[in-house]
Amino acid sequence: MLEADQILKVDHSIHQGDIGGHRPRDVVATVTVDSVEQVQEVVRAAAQAGAPLYPLSTGANWGMGSRFPAVDGCTVLDLSAMTRVRVLDLEHGYAVVEPGVTQAQLASALEGSAWMLNVTSSCADTSIVGNALERGDGTVRSRVRETLAFEVVLGTGELLTTGGLDGRGRYHGTVAGPDLTTAFVESNLGVVTAMVVSLVRRPEAIELAHACFEPDAFAELAEVVVRLGRAGLPTVGLPRLRDFFLVPSDAPADSYALPGTADPQQLSLLIPLLGRREEIRLSERLIREALTSVPDAVSFRTLDAETVPAEHPMYYRALMARGIPTCASLRRGLGVSDCQVEDTALAWLMFMPLIPLDRESMVRAVDILRQAVDRHTTALTAEFNIVSPHVANMVVQIAFGRNPESTVRAHALRDEIRTLFAEAGFPTYRSNIDHASSELAIRQDALIAPLGDLKALFDPHGVIAPGRYLTTAAR
Repeated sequence: MLEADQILKVDHSIHQGDIGGHRPRDVVATVTVDSVEQVQEVVRAAAQAGAPLYPLSTGANWGMGSRFPAVDGCTVLDLSAMTRVRVLDLEHGYAVVEPGVTQAQLASALEGSAWMLNVTSSCADTSIVGNALERGDGTVRSRVRETLAFEVVLGTGELLTTGGLDGRGRYHGTVAGPDLTTAFVESNLGVVTAMVVSLVRRPEAIELAHACFEPDAFAELAEVVVRLGRAGLPTVGLPRLRDFFLVPSDAPADSYALPGTADPQQLSLLIPLLGRREEIRLSERLIREALTSVPDAVSFRTLDAETVPAEHPMYYRALMARGIPTCASLRRGLGVSDCQVEDTALAWLMFMPLIPLDRESMVRAVDILRQAVDRHTTALTAEFNIVSPHVANMVVQIAFGRNPESTVRAHALRDEIRTLFAEAGFPTYRSNIDHASSELAIRQDALIAPLGDLKALFDPHGVIAPGRYLTTAAR
């Protein structure tokens, strides 16, 4: 059993650098664990000592705070050594994975099987669990849709399972009674030590519908994207209206930063198509017909993901559509040869709001960004991920150089657009270490206090990730 004073051994070595340029947090200690039993021991010791813990999976929360806690004075609980794929059920199509299991690890385990992983465009060595807990989006669908169940260590050290995952690691599906699975997504109610993730049935064919347009066509293209998003074509993966680069209109190019692959003169629509070949042909025809109403089209093509050559610009997107994670897109944008990105010359911040899936809202969101970019003389990239017939997850990346003036401008830009988006009715769906503690305060929920009651029940000593969303309710 770990004693309380054992979690106070200081190790700051893994907290150097942050690609978002956030204020460094004072990290008291770092503890690395490799089993759920060790997590329970550390949590019990932390509760006894009154030492707050901040759990991390692999710590690649880039643009949102990287490995830093939300507040000072935390002991980081590093779960990256928990790398077991506990169950790989190739009959029913799910896996039970620990927080340190990466996209590359699980994708490799699925090679040659009837199943593949829904991968994100981030690094191949990022955590599946960590991304799901942050409501990440994959190539095929949002990770929320494939997060089936959790194993969680509560702030008392007790072990809880949700979603039909029993105490012996068997997954049954959602069983009778209340299910708390989504309560542990983007919360600090406990430490997630395992997750049941739904896999994607490997289809007969995978293609990419890819169209490029001039930026002035955004409003008309948004209208088409709304229609396609609401149509629910059976072969469509996650449509992305992407690569919309907004740069200051009256500033010299050397006064702001952009990724090396940026092209501000065009934006693109990318739609993975997965299914039977005849079904894909039908979806392709419907997409092509819908896009004929958009002016200023530069190109439209459909690519077979299996045969895209390595030198093709869409090669890495083709890999991801096939369930093969890659770090190449990240490295190309930053101009680096590895994924040690915390101290690269180009830095970035993330801002992720929810936008109603309608043309007016999408145009309004871009107008807010465009005006803010001019005010702060800082460029950004906007992307709309069409996650449902109702809303789009918007991803805004604010690029900036690593100097004090650029860092201040970038953070001021994110602060301002967060406020303006909230006023427009576009709340965030993922937060960062600077804003997580105030995120619930700007929500329109009728009652927030019961969530604090749940926090007090599951984490009575308040040791799990203070400053991250929930606090004990005051009655």
